[in-house]
Amino acid sequence: MYWFPGTFEILKKKMKYPKRLNQGDKVGVVALAGPVDREILEKGLEVLRRMGFCPVLAEHIHAKDRYLAGTDAQRTNDLHAFFKDSNIKGIFCARGGYGVNRILSRLDSSIIRENPKVFVGSSDITLLILFLVQYCSLITFHGPMVAGNFGRYPMTKSKRQFSEILSGKKSGKLLTAKGAIVFRPGIAEGKVIGGCLTLLCRSLGTPWEVKTRNKILFLEDVNEPLYKIDGMLWHLKQAGKFKGIRGIVFGEMVNCLPHSKTGGSFKEILKDVFVGSSFPVLTNFPSGHGREMLTFPIGVEARMDTKFKTLEFKNCGVL
Repeated sequence: MYWFPGTFEILKKKMKYPKRLNQGDKVGVVALAGPVDREILEKGLEVLRRMGFCPVLAEHIHAKDRYLAGTDAQRTNDLHAFFKDSNIKGIFCARGGYGVNRILSRLDSSIIRENPKVFVGSSDITLLILFLVQYCSLITFHGPMVAGNFGRYPMTKSKRQFSEILSGKKSGKLLTAKGAIVFRPGIAEGKVIGGCLTLLCRSLGTPWEVKTRNKILFLEDVNEPLYKIDGMLWHLKQAGKFKGIRGIVFGEMVNCLPHSKTGGSFKEILKDVFVGSSFPVLTNFPSGHGREMLTFPIGVEARMDTKFKTLEFKNCGVL
């Protein structure tokens, strides 16, 4: 074990930008949470190949230990191995599920800080994203996963933007969501942090607790009844996570529905939670667990404009 709860403070160091990805680069594919379906994984790997990348599977990619993709030690070792391997230029997660919280205390942050490279994940990987950004000072990407997303949906727009932003093309850093819904209008500027709402709540009280002050907060979730969404948003509010934030972008809250006909609406929840607040709030942004999932560089300055329903990053998050 390399670090212990309570021993870390957020590193006040300049953020490390990974090198951009190029055609022909080897990229590692790792399973850090739930076990992977071989057929779905292969479909996602073919997407990466068509993008021009050469995917390399982690040693234990097909391991299974109950509801996990291998033991904690196997998953930790796979991640360390990819960060240490200079031939691997980026690391993509295979899927989410559950299990990342079990390996965080095993991670050697010095290995990561000394070997910055592109890392992409979402859903249960949210906790690792917080670890990488807040404790390793590494710009990290909240985006589609190989089996969990690319292996399941066409994702035409998402695949194009994914490739653009990771290769440093300026077209990838301006995200427009015509179908987004403005809950509270305005403009906000700040570094983006966030991910899956359930996992952000799970971070509270831990060394990797999400830090939101002066940030644009991104929130999304899937398959949670509205009363649980209500409870989690109030949990964040009562923990002080909405104090001093610049704005909030909600992704698509996929299948987050009332548990009964009288269960109310998501908009009513937002009215209760954010009463008296002045920061802009944009909802239904295409990132999260939907059929399209735009890639966000986490830890990069961005400008949110509800009038044009845009989120524009200062840069692509790569060198």
